Amino acid sequence: MFRRYSIILMAIILVLTLMAGCKPVAVTQDGASSKTFTWQLATAWPESMFLQEIPQKWAEDIEAASGGRLKIEVHAAGELVGGGEVMDAANMGSIDAYHAATNMWIGKMPAAPFFTTIPMLMDDSLRLGWIYEGGGLELWQKMYDEQNLNIQVIPLGFTGPETLAWSNKKMESLEDWEGVKYRTAGWWGEILRNSGVSVTTTPAGEVYSNLDRGVIDAAEFATPNIDRDLGFDEVAKYYTGPGMHQPTTMYYLGVNKDAWNKLPDDLKEIVMVSARSTTLWSYTRDQHESMEANEYFLEKGVTPVKVDEETQQTLQEETVKYLDSQAEELGGTFKETWESIKDYRERYMKFKDLMVPETE
Repeated sequence: MFRRYSIILMAIILVLTLMAGCKPVAVTQDGASSKTFTWQLATAWPESMFLQEIPQKWAEDIEAASGGRLKIEVHAAGELVGGGEVMDAANMGSIDAYHAATNMWIGKMPAAPFFTTIPMLMDDSLRLGWIYEGGGLELWQKMYDEQNLNIQVIPLGFTGPETLAWSNKKMESLEDWEGVKYRTAGWWGEILRNSGVSVTTTPAGEVYSNLDRGVIDAAEFATPNIDRDLGFDEVAKYYTGPGMHQPTTMYYLGVNKDAWNKLPDDLKEIVMVSARSTTLWSYTRDQHESMEANEYFLEKGVTPVKVDEETQQTLQEETVKYLDSQAEELGGTFKETWESIKDYRERYMKFKDLMVPETE
């Protein structure tokens, strides 16, 4: 009898142990799982840069909106991996997500800059409309999928026009630009080389010192908001616009697809909605801070310069010519994306010409 009771007792203990190990996930009143997730996110930005605030703000909003069920630990460039290594790290699953700009990967994906910035051609409304409603996001994801990257693309962050040039030479017309040693990168550099500008690819960390020592004559880097923090007004006499090379810039969140697929649907929705709200926040915040930076530069005695309209028109034509030639040469997703942008831009310009007042 005792042995039988002992066997029964042992069976009960075994069942309880198994139940403890397979404890069902609690469910909230609205049916959402209460399981928690923690992501490690690395960025391409230093801690002190405004761009680092974008994923940090998003992470705070995510934790609040999810009731703590999804936490994002945000790390600046170099803390987990180098800024240029974040995409590879997320692709391999070493980190869950990263924040960067797609044009950083132009060496792997020639069409990458289309989803970050295009010289001359896309203002804020046009870029946002094309990305969210005009097929841009679908083409963006397609580009990554074609590279067999295990990355889910989510737009996260938006800034306005960048300073065209910090210089110690007035650069008002195309003739003024000829022979100038100008720091820039990407498509804009290729377009300017065709117009007689001596383009250099000075590393970001050396722009200030090279302007100060006269190693370069001019440089572009970021929006006035960010340029103010870097002190370019201390080493340059002229502050030039408009931001022809980068009229808008879109950043993004790259999420390892395995980490993404583990999230329940309601958390995925929170991620997406919060990303849109943070993108709006970054746009208005950068614009406001850049307006204040503009006033600060004027107070400091930096001379503002605006490139003449004839030069702007010439460089816009050169941009279209360059991208048309690249599309014919590369074909594939590059050409498909460029044709999508041109079609959407044509529709947008017709609408804008009719509906948007021309006011001073």
